[in-house]
Amino acid sequence: MQNAAQQQRACAFCDLISAIMKAFFELSVAARYFLFIVLIFVPVSGVVGYLRIRSGKPLRPKRQRYRVIIVVQFIVLLVTLWAAHREGIVLLGREWGSPAIWLITAGYAGLIIWRGRRAWARMSADRMEKARRLLPDDPSLMRLWVRIAAMAAISEECAFRGLAYQLLVRMSFVPALAVLVCVVCFAIGHMTQGWRGVLGTFLLALIFHGLVFATQSLYLAIAFHAAFNLIVGSIAMPVLSRFAKAQEVKQVVEV
Repeated sequence: MQNAAQQQRACAFCDLISAIMKAFFELSVAARYFLFIVLIFVPVSGVVGYLRIRSGKPLRPKRQRYRVIIVVQFIVLLVTLWAAHREGIVLLGREWGSPAIWLITAGYAGLIIWRGRRAWARMSADRMEKARRLLPDDPSLMRLWVRIAAMAAISEECAFRGLAYQLLVRMSFVPALAVLVCVVCFAIGHMTQGWRGVLGTFLLALIFHGLVFATQSLYLAIAFHAAFNLIVGSIAMPVLSRFAKAQEVKQVVEV
């Protein structure tokens, strides 16, 4: 009896995989390219970036990296729009959600600002040094950071919370599993932030999905995502700028 039950489960699993693969190859070429980018290329890029940072190899100048990020995000958005058009999928949605959910989200953003300021005020020098690799540490970088914040919010929400989720559901994924796949790939794609950053991004992605389900559109998720990015950069920049200047003075004194 036990062997029969195991065989039935194995057959059911094989049937599910077969149905998923069949559904995948029934998608348009644009949709298949899109899924490759968001479910494979993005996570792999995150892991490669993390390993490069861990290896201690020098990184490109931050201004150059920021420009590359903006271009990559724009390309991801173009592929997302192309695939959505080919599949006849509406990305943004037509609903805005109730005023209450917007007010609650705004209140949560305020809480993030309060907690963020407290956390950065007592952050260790080691963590600040790690944060400097990714976050702006000079006022001249903030213009690029604002562009990153906006472009990342639009492209990532359209890609992960919009199209990827809908395509996975079309491919016979149950909604919960589709969300999990999107969240995991999104979090690993941010692995350059370290394992703590991956966990934080994982939880944040769940919140983004929750906002999409609550409003039946991407508008609030995009707004909150952009606001979160701006908050992080705005709080971090002056702290990291002072830290960078202190490190330069320390190096001069030591020499």
